[in-house]
Amino acid sequence: MPPKAKLTKEEIKAGATELVCERGIAGLTAKALAAKLKCSTQPIFWAFENMEEVRRSVRVVAMERFGQYLREPVEGASAYLSVGLNYIRFAAEEKELFKLLFMSEDGEDILTAHKEMPYVLRVIEETENISGKDAQNVYEEMWMLAHGIATMIATGTARFTEERIRGILHDVYSGLLRNVRKEK
Repeated sequence: MPPKAKLTKEEIKAGATELVCERGIAGLTAKALAAKLKCSTQPIFWAFENMEEVRRSVRVVAMERFGQYLREPVEGASAYLSVGLNYIRFAAEEKELFKLLFMSEDGEDILTAHKEMPYVLRVIEETENISGKDAQNVYEEMWMLAHGIATMIATGTARFTEERIRGILHDVYSGLLRNVRKEK
C-alpha cells in the first residue's frame, strides 16, 4: 500500500487558490481539490476543519495578492492613478480572485470593509493634501468608477485600452479634486 499523501496546509491552500483561479469559487469542492492535489479528501480535512475554512484561506490569499497589485508603481502614473490602474489590472489578470473578493455576497460592504482601504486613503491624503471626509468622498467616488470598469473587464462585458482607462480615471479624479478644492 502506498504511503498516505502528506500535504501541508500551505500546499492545500495553494492548490485551492489555483483551483479557484481556474474554475471560480463554485469549482472549489473537496473532490475537485483532492483531484488537483492528487490525493484523497482525507489530507484536506486533516489540515482544515471544513471546506468553508478552505474558502476563507483562499480569500486571505486573494486579499494578499490584491494588496501586492495595489502597491505596484505604474510607469508614468501618480501613486493614486497607479492604485486605480492596478485595481483594474487585478480584475483583468486575476478574474476569479477579483470576483471572489469584490463580486460575491459575503455580507461585507466592499466599499469600506476591505483591508486595503486605509492604504488607499493614505495615498490620497499624502499626494493631494486633503483629508477626512474629502479624502473619503474622493476614495468612494473613484472606487465606484474603477470598480465598474474592473467588473466589466472581469466579466468580459466590455474592453478598454489602457490609455482609455488612464484617461477616464485621470479626468474623473481631476474633476473630483477640483470640486473639493473649490468648496474650500
